[in-house]
Amino acid sequence: MGVDQKPTVRRRVLGTNLRRLREERELLLEDAAEQLSCHPAKVSRIESGRSGIRPLDLKALLDLYGVETETEREGWLALAREGRRQRWWRVLEDRLPQDFLDLIGLEDEVSECRGFQPGVIPGLFQTEAYATAVIQGGSAGPLDEERKTKVSVRLERQKTLTRSDLPPLNVWVVLGEAALRQEIGGPAVLRQQLLHLAEVGRLPNVTLQVLPFSAGAYMGGPTPFLIYRFPPPSGLQVVLLENLTSHAYLEAPEDTTHYGNVFNHLRATALNPLESEALIVEIADGLACSRERTANAR
Repeated sequence: MGVDQKPTVRRRVLGTNLRRLREERELLLEDAAEQLSCHPAKVSRIESGRSGIRPLDLKALLDLYGVETETEREGWLALAREGRRQRWWRVLEDRLPQDFLDLIGLEDEVSECRGFQPGVIPGLFQTEAYATAVIQGGSAGPLDEERKTKVSVRLERQKTLTRSDLPPLNVWVVLGEAALRQEIGGPAVLRQQLLHLAEVGRLPNVTLQVLPFSAGAYMGGPTPFLIYRFPPPSGLQVVLLENLTSHAYLEAPEDTTHYGNVFNHLRATALNPLESEALIVEIADGLACSRERTANAR
């Protein structure tokens, strides 16, 4: 197994949780290294995600850490196995940053995604016209090749919602009302986006809620985040925080627990799914009426 590879999210989640198991049992790197008959630096690379781990070595560590039940052990082993399916985004590796490739790979491997987006429709739900406007960022003129690639990748990512080779991704998102009203791309683009959003929200694996302006202050503040969960029996989680230039991934249990609590507060504060759909359609209808009044005025 090679070392010092690019640390994928899968390896980082595995490594972080292996370190958690070791520390919970008050064991040192040297103890784990002795179990594997290797140098402690190898264990450190595994725990940081810079190196993968062989199934035989993982089983030895699970023995040392007291993980005995077959279902739990299989969850760890499944997380350690690199996927053998053909990854559609691999042909784009030279055109996309590593942290964005991590995001695509994460969505392709996890079973559940929960999160909060206060100001923009999430990429998994965007129409092509809306995605184009978001990626243009207010600039005029045709897209260059890099931005065209970003739009096509964003649309391809949405297939995780309806895939058939694996169970479709379960998504539960709380949207700020501002995301429904910001006229990205103009009223016509936003209206089509909202109608599409209402349609996606009817998928059995998608739950959409809107946090209305009337909710006032809320836990966590206007910080967007996503919580991804790997399939059972592992159930390990990772939090994604996006900023203007990169993505940050948080794997520590205290972080995933904190953002899980924030999400639970937001979904309890937001409108229920039926009320949310009604508001989405109401705003879309209002945009249509506004366009009609503008046309008649001319």
